[in-house]
Amino acid sequence: MTYRFTKAAPWLTRLLTSLAIISLSACSVPRSVKEGGTIPGQQVIPAKKVLVLAIKDGQEQGQPPAVGSGAGLAAALRKALAGHNIPVAITADSTVEQGFADAARNDSAYVMQATITHWEDNATAWSGKGDQLFISVELYDASSHELVAAATHKRTATGATFVSGTPDRFVDEVSTGALGKIYGWPTPK
Repeated sequence: MTYRFTKAAPWLTRLLTSLAIISLSACSVPRSVKEGGTIPGQQVIPAKKVLVLAIKDGQEQGQPPAVGSGAGLAAALRKALAGHNIPVAITADSTVEQGFADAARNDSAYVMQATITHWEDNATAWSGKGDQLFISVELYDASSHELVAAATHKRTATGATFVSGTPDRFVDEVSTGALGKIYGWPTPK
């Protein structure tokens, strides 16, 4: 006995269409979470010069470092600060202690240390897992050496997509997001 599928039942067509829409929409929502701000009792003065330390490259667990990701994040931080007319200096130093000495030499009021806390490149558009980039940013007073402000920004990409990319495509977003928490910038709609 053979059964021929010439026309699907209308209820079956609606059911399959609904399931397809639900499954695609459920995994197409990117997540972006920003937290942090100025430490109680401290004040961040935007007109003061910031020294941005060198940043170590991100590294996915069990993988080699994502070469250039740290420099890309540092460049994005500098771009975001300069875009808000905040004076910026850069250094090849990567520790806060080295940054304090360098800040004294170039008249920087603050030392900024950023870290890529999570780097996950899921490399394929069909894995169902989105790329992830999480950063933390700490702002220190160069003269007192006290932590003035700190923020994080966590960005997870869409789970299912038709194109693949790498987490470095989020550096501008996470830089602006974390710095916005530190400096009190309005959140874009």
